[in-house]
Amino acid sequence: MIEDHTKQLIDILSDCLAKCTACAKECVEQGDKDLARCITLCVDCADLCRACIPLIARGSDFSAELCRVCADACERCAQECERTGMTECAEACRKAADACRQMVSA
Repeated sequence: MIEDHTKQLIDILSDCLAKCTACAKECVEQGDKDLARCITLCVDCADLCRACIPLIARGSDFSAELCRVCADACERCAQECERTGMTECAEACRKAADACRQMVSA
């Protein structure tokens, strides 16, 4: 059985994954070259969230290490999304970064 705090982290990462995927898609559809970094960071952030979820769920020895990297990617993505006005994605990324940091420090 997955503990409540673990389930909550997985839910936060799943939300970030979904929002980053949607944000990247929206940026691609806009076709603005200024959004290239946003697209790249959103895809990286989504991929790292996707990778963290099963490791966290099964209590992998590598989950904390990957969550450190994920937190960094989420933070960078949040900064870029704020710069480009993608506030919903930025908020989800910040929440995921904070949740990952809390997991690593616990």
